[in-house]
Amino acid sequence: MDISYVHFMLSHLANLVASGTRSSSGFKQVHLRECARALNEKFMTDLTSDQISNHLKNGGKRFQKINELREVSGAIWDEDNFIISLADKHYNDHVQDHKGNAEFFNKPLVNYGEMLTIFGSTMATGKYARDSSSVLGTDDVATEIHDVDDGPPTMDHDERSSASKPKKAKTSGHDDEGLIGAFERVGDKLAAAIPKAGTPDNHIPVDLFQNLNSILGFVRIHISHYYAYLVANPHIARAFNDLPFENKLDLVAMYVSEKFPNSM
Repeated sequence: MDISYVHFMLSHLANLVASGTRSSSGFKQVHLRECARALNEKFMTDLTSDQISNHLKNGGKRFQKINELREVSGAIWDEDNFIISLADKHYNDHVQDHKGNAEFFNKPLVNYGEMLTIFGSTMATGKYARDSSSVLGTDDVATEIHDVDDGPPTMDHDERSSASKPKKAKTSGHDDEGLIGAFERVGDKLAAAIPKAGTPDNHIPVDLFQNLNSILGFVRIHISHYYAYLVANPHIARAFNDLPFENKLDLVAMYVSEKFPNSM
């Protein structure tokens, strides 16, 4: 699939995740058909939902591969630019035995922001990794990762239902500091939006990605990185989405100048 097709597909599906449309067990066939239809209309192609599912599985394998390579000897992960950096010696030693991995090192990983949104909360890495052949392409239920204690051999229906519910992950507030500080500097309209940030639910605006992507003047990795940040912080995403265009532009510019100081 052409790289522009892949970016469109992943952006479309990432937006579904952000809007809460995707079920806990993955993308349903209706989601895949909608993605195929949107892609076909934009690029005049004739893709099917099965082909979208296959490309999505490939994306899952790539995401899993990236996370594995982040752990190789000498690797440094740049979470702002999505780069796995390896010094020359470590790079040469690794690529000598794994030539196919050369493309993953020392340059921004295209579409990692979208893959993080799609696969980040549903795919484990290492010994807990889910089989990438079943990742998110169907209604398969993702395997919950938890420690298992010895206990009674059977459980009743209510116990099984309770045990099968995924535990809500705790999120760190560390990354909020820069953006919250920026909120305090953008004027009256932004201040009026701050109370909405206290909303306790995890709803993400359906048109968040389209609104963010309509802000011109930033490279794709900047938009992807900021989008992943908003998805991880739904209360900020809702406040951002309700702002006038000029204030949205201010926030993106301040975020990029903080996270990508050499690009401004």
